[in-house]
Amino acid sequence: MLHIALSFIIAGTWISFATMAGERLGSRIGGLFTNLPSNILISLLFMALTRGRLYAAQASGSVPVGMVVDTIFLFTLIAFLPFGTWIGLSAALAAWIAAAALAILLPPLSLGAGILVYALVCALALAIIELVLRVRAVPRKSAPFRPSTAAVRALFAGTIVASAVLVAQYAPPYATGILATFPAVLLSTMVILIGSQGRDFARATGKVLILSSSNIIVYAVAVWFLFPALGAWWGTLLSFILAALYVSLLLPFARRLS
Repeated sequence: MLHIALSFIIAGTWISFATMAGERLGSRIGGLFTNLPSNILISLLFMALTRGRLYAAQASGSVPVGMVVDTIFLFTLIAFLPFGTWIGLSAALAAWIAAAALAILLPPLSLGAGILVYALVCALALAIIELVLRVRAVPRKSAPFRPSTAAVRALFAGTIVASAVLVAQYAPPYATGILATFPAVLLSTMVILIGSQGRDFARATGKVLILSSSNIIVYAVAVWFLFPALGAWWGTLLSFILAALYVSLLLPFARRLS
């Protein structure tokens, strides 16, 4: 219950303010920082505290496969959003369920193989979004800060993330690593941006979210090595720092996106 409560509070607060920052920074830069580890950070930390740091490290090995599934989710949402918000969300969730089920049923991939598959899927998705769907950056609309808006966003996002964390508690390590990457952050972020900035802005941000999702891979690899060596708390801190530093390196690439 503590795990779920902290997931609700921390992730909800983070996503609320991250989406507001994204509205002010624009789709390119906002998409980078919105996707910093939050759901996965909480999930792997509490796995280590409740089931042991070796269990959490083992679960992190399947995170790249989970991010492949998340990339499919986000790509589908971007592709189908022009047909309507509910059509886009329904298609994206259906794609995630199908891809996640397939990933769990197929033989497990090693950490290296998972990273390779992720890189190929991510590159293909970005190429199609950029060259075929031609999703372009969209100017932001004025969005003044309101405490009530921040609270509603935190409640909505926190509920989605906490629900995903609850489900992930009852799975074996490999499946847990995939379920722990359920796109709760992506889903709540995109829904909030669709409501506040429109579908075009959300699609442009989603394109950058696919690029920035690679920081979750960096975080998972760091957990794989650091949790067994340093423990859950120091491993979490250093892994997050590495992911944040990696995101800062993506800034020039995000600015070049059309």
